[in-house]
Amino acid sequence: MNENAFHVAIIGGGIGGLTLAQGLTKAGINVSVYERDQAPDARRQGFRVHIDPEGSNALHECLPGRLWEIFDATGGDLGHGFTFMTEHLRELLAVRRDREAAIDDVARHRSISRITLRHVLLNGLERRTYFGKRFLHYEESTDGRFHIHFADGSSARADVLVGADGVNSGVRKQYLPNADPVDTGVLALGGKVPLSAGVMALVPASLLDGPVMVMPPSPCSLFMAMWKRSSRAQEPLRRLGIEEPIAGDEDYLILGFGARPEYLAVNGDAGVVSGAAIKDAMRHVVASWHSNLRKLVELAEEETMTATNLRTSLRQEAWKTTAITLLGDAIHSMTPYRGIGANIALRDAALLCAKLREVEEDRKPLLAAIGEYEEAMRGYGFAAVEASRKAMEQAVGTRNKPAFGMFK
Repeated sequence: MNENAFHVAIIGGGIGGLTLAQGLTKAGINVSVYERDQAPDARRQGFRVHIDPEGSNALHECLPGRLWEIFDATGGDLGHGFTFMTEHLRELLAVRRDREAAIDDVARHRSISRITLRHVLLNGLERRTYFGKRFLHYEESTDGRFHIHFADGSSARADVLVGADGVNSGVRKQYLPNADPVDTGVLALGGKVPLSAGVMALVPASLLDGPVMVMPPSPCSLFMAMWKRSSRAQEPLRRLGIEEPIAGDEDYLILGFGARPEYLAVNGDAGVVSGAAIKDAMRHVVASWHSNLRKLVELAEEETMTATNLRTSLRQEAWKTTAITLLGDAIHSMTPYRGIGANIALRDAALLCAKLREVEEDRKPLLAAIGEYEEAMRGYGFAAVEASRKAMEQAVGTRNKPAFGMFK
């Protein structure tokens, strides 16, 4: 194989996979993305995401200048605090960041719509991204290349295979079959409340300055955050060809509950629980809470509601380096309680891109470059996994009940 003229196949078109594809394209490296969704808008892309300075740096490194400018201009209004409150909306603790006046324009915190970010990341990759490609398995050919098979009967060939296909990664299941995430025993319920003057009158004032975590004495938590697009974002969106508001991307309030399934009174497979059942579970949790919180639950839209059994990866020892590697949730899936999963995936993408660029420039052998990426990724990635799990346990009390009580 001519190492400075190789083809990279990325399985999974989420934030990490598409960011890597943008960076490799920017570096002149041949890349293709294979995504199981039938189309870019085939499913909802979840709630707003917090991009921290490290994630911002990663996107800046990987995106071409034009797309970076659009990304930077299409964010939401950003608060600078995080508040803990009781279920009766009494403030327990308020953390405030400086307003970042002295920080450069790149390395800062941002509130971003996942839907808009997907449009940004797909821009320019239309001929490199293939939808409706559910990964089945790969085979290694005698020439060292990979033959990748998809459920629709098609296949592809590549010199480097990157699994960026999320917590249920098919690439990981074949490549590292003992590295599957484990169930944490915690169920997350989420939903959106459209922002209106009436809703704004119900939310605590501290929510205007950043997310709020409601911490009742019971073993559960409620995360609240607003997505409100900045008034300066419309013109940059037109540069992506978006003239009208994107469905599901209107201003909204996020409600995210976390607890054990038995406490939430939700039984069975979380993936098939109806919106009506999820709303009933939310009502059950907030029955004795502040009346404003009960009203917000009633205003939440059932069609936006989701239920997810939270899983987490376990730290993995070093594995033999090959031309197959993994990034993001495919290898270090974490709970949402630190809000850093997307940023760690972005860090993976930028680091792997930099290492593959060294190969393309004939400065490093391929396996050495991938090995350096994996060594670094295991360090910061699994540290983030463990910090996120600890934060979850503090919030919902899955273990160590005395420590849970002290934290509350």
